[in-house]
Amino acid sequence: MGLGRFGIAPRRQQVMSRLLQLAIGGILVVGLLTRNLGVLVNAVLALAITFLPAVLKRDYRINLGAGITLWITLALFLHTFGMLGFYGEVWWYDHVTHTLSATIVAASGYVTARTVDEWSDALYLPPRFMFIFVLLFTLGLGVFWEVLEFAARICADLLGFDPVLVQYGLNDSLLDLLFNTLGAVLVAGFGTQAFTGLIETLTDRLNQYRGRGRTSAPSDSDFGAASLDGVVETNLVNARLSWILTLFLVLVVVGGVVGGVLLPAVLVAAVVVLALVPMVAYRNPQVMLPWQLLLLASLPVLGAVFASPWLTSGLVTYFAVATIALVVAVELHLFTPVQMTPGFAVLFVVVTTMAVAGVWAVGRWLADLYFGTELLVTPGRTDTQVEARLMWEFVYAAAAGAVAGVIFERGFRQRSK
Repeated sequence: MGLGRFGIAPRRQQVMSRLLQLAIGGILVVGLLTRNLGVLVNAVLALAITFLPAVLKRDYRINLGAGITLWITLALFLHTFGMLGFYGEVWWYDHVTHTLSATIVAASGYVTARTVDEWSDALYLPPRFMFIFVLLFTLGLGVFWEVLEFAARICADLLGFDPVLVQYGLNDSLLDLLFNTLGAVLVAGFGTQAFTGLIETLTDRLNQYRGRGRTSAPSDSDFGAASLDGVVETNLVNARLSWILTLFLVLVVVGGVVGGVLLPAVLVAAVVVLALVPMVAYRNPQVMLPWQLLLLASLPVLGAVFASPWLTSGLVTYFAVATIALVVAVELHLFTPVQMTPGFAVLFVVVTTMAVAGVWAVGRWLADLYFGTELLVTPGRTDTQVEARLMWEFVYAAAAGAVAGVIFERGFRQRSK
C-alpha cells in the first residue's frame, strides 16, 4: 500500500515514519519521568513494533513498503499518545484510534488468509467469503482486546498499579466494537487491492520455503482435507441419534413459538436448519451430522428445558456456539465453492465464537437503547456491574473458542488416521 496516489512520495513517507518513531520515543521518556506504568509499557511495546517492518525486510526479504510502514507507525503513535490522557479527555479520540487499529487487524487477517489461499491448492476462499471472514476476524480480535483490557484492569487492582490498558465504561467498550467493524468494512470493501504486491511476495517466500523439499504445490492430502470431508456421516446408528436430537430441537422451536418466546425459537431453528442441510443436499435421510456435534450444539437448549444452570452457563453456551461455527465451516466446505483445511476451519471457529459474542453484545445494547428492551442493561444493575458481567461473557467466549479449537483439531487428526 502506497500513498503516492495522494502526492506523498515514498521517501517522504519514510521520513514521516521516523519522526513518528521519535515521537513515540519521546512519550516513552515522559512515561519514565512521570513514572506512569501505562504510558511506559505501551510506549515500549509500540516502539518495538515499529521496527518490525525493518526486521522483516532485513531477515526475511519481506518489504511491507513505505505506505504500510507509515500506516502501522501512525496507529501505534496515536494509541501511545492517547495514553497521555487524550483517551479520557477527547470523546472522539478513542473511536479514531480503534478504527485505524482495526484496519490494521483487518488487513493482517486478509493478507494472511489470501496468502495461504494463493499458496495452497487445499484452500479456496472466494471474495464474498473473504469479506465475511475479515469482518469476523476483526470483530473476534476486538473482543479479545476487550478481554485483555479487562484482565489488565483486574491485575492492576490486585497489584495496586495503574492499569496498562484502560477501559472507560460499558458504552465505550461497545462503541469500540462498532468502530472495529467500521475499520474492517473499510479494508474488506475498499482496501484489498492495496495488498496485492505484499501477498505475492509472501506467497513467493512460502513457495521458496516449501520448495526445498517438494516439487509441487501443497495438495489436499498435505493438510488432511479429507478429514473435513468426512465429518458428515452415513451410518444408521448416527442417523438415528442425530434425528432424535433434531426432532427434539424442532419441538423446542414449536414450543417457543407457541409460548411467544420468539428470539430463542429463531436461534434454535437455525440449528435445526444446519442439522438438516446434509440430508437435503444428498437427498438421503441417513446422511447426517455426527450426533456428538448436534448434542454439543444443543447443550444450552437442554439446560433451558431441564432447568440446568450449568448447561446454560456462559462457558457451555459459547462452547455450543463454537460447535455451531464448526458445523457452518464444514457445510461451507461441502456445499459451497469455499474449500477449507482443518487448520483454517479451527481458526474460523475460534474467531467466529468471539465475534458472535461481540455481535450479540452490541445487538442487545442497541436494542436496549432504541427499543426499550432489557436484554443487556437490566434494572437494579449499575453500568459497572453490567460491564463486568459482559467482560466475563467475553472471557467465556474466548476460552470456549480456544478450547473448542484444540478439541476439534485433535478430532480432525484422529479422523485422518
